[in-house]
This record gives sequence, C-alpha cells and structure tokens, in this order.
Amino acid sequence: MILDDLIPVLKNAKKISVLPHISADGDAIGSSLAFAYALSKIGKDATVYLEEEIPRTYMFLPCREKTQIFEQAEGEFDVVVALDTGDTGRLGNRIEIFNKAKITVNIDHHQTNDMFASYNYVDTKASATGEIIYDLIGKMNVEMDTCIANCLYTAIVTDTGGFRYSNTTKRTHEIIAQLIDKGVDVADIAKKV
Repeated sequence: MILDDLIPVLKNAKKISVLPHISADGDAIGSSLAFAYALSKIGKDATVYLEEEIPRTYMFLPCREKTQIFEQAEGEFDVVVALDTGDTGRLGNRIEIFNKAKITVNIDHHQTNDMFASYNYVDTKASATGEIIYDLIGKMNVEMDTCIANCLYTAIVTDTGGFRYSNTTKRTHEIIAQLIDKGVDVADIAKKV
C-alpha cells in the first residue's frame, strides 16, 4: 500500500486512537504525540493511549495533553492506529481498543512487522516511525509547527542513536533540516535525551 491510501481513512474518521508499543521509547512517544496533535489540527478527536506513564526522559515533549493512560476500553473509535508496533502483542491491554475499532491501521518501520491491521504501511527503509509520520502529516496538508517538529525530531534522533546508527540516511537528514527550520532546539533536545 502507499501512504496516500491512508489519507481518506483518516479524513473520514471523527474519533481516532493512537497506540504506541508498550514500554514506549522516543520514537513511539514522539511519533504518537506528533500524529495525534496533527490530527487534532484538522478537527479530529485524537487520543494517544499509553500502557504506562511517559518516561521522565520524554516529559519535556509538548502535546502531552493528547495522552491518556489506558484503564479499560470505553466506547468505540472510528480508527485505531498502532504506531511503531510490530505485532499486537506489543499493544498490551490496549488490544481491547484495537479489537473494537471499526478500522485498524498499522504504521511502522520494523522488518519484523506482521501486518496485523486492516491497513498496513510498513517502510523498512525509514530510520524511525517519525520519518513516516513526517511524510503523512505533509500529505494531510497539516502545517508543521514547533510542537510537531520537536516530537518528530525526538522520535528520529532517538531511533538513530543520535544519527550514529546505519539506519540514518540522506532522507533522515533532509527531514531533520526541515524540522530544525520549524524551531527545534537541537542542543536542548540532545541534552534531555
């Protein structure tokens, strides 16, 4: 599937849940916060459901008001998006939300992803799920702001080991340059993560 196929799915939804993997890392949290905030900018009721509190390392990230700790599945979502999650076992108890959804979406960059959703977009060439979300936000015509940029920068910088890992590409640096142009304080984030 191509990324464009997700646009009508998201635009036609009203209530969207975003589910990063359990024991969420910088990519899972940063991508989820950026995505939920971008969805809210186009009028969607978007919430990031977490299995546990955001680790202290990432408490500096903006858009945290889009998160909620999962207790039990209440209501139904038009679309549930699993981010940076290779299989449903990585959803933990939030599998309840996933299973009750009208439409499920899986966005990831891991080669081990088992394509478990109604719509699966897995780009193994992306250094981080943050790269995919950057492209998706652009295709949704959502204006990139400092809040989104900081979240995506954190997602990418953590999954590339500060751009030291072999998954760092020319495209990674092109995206990072765009995020810096939107006001990311590179030194500040480097100090925090």
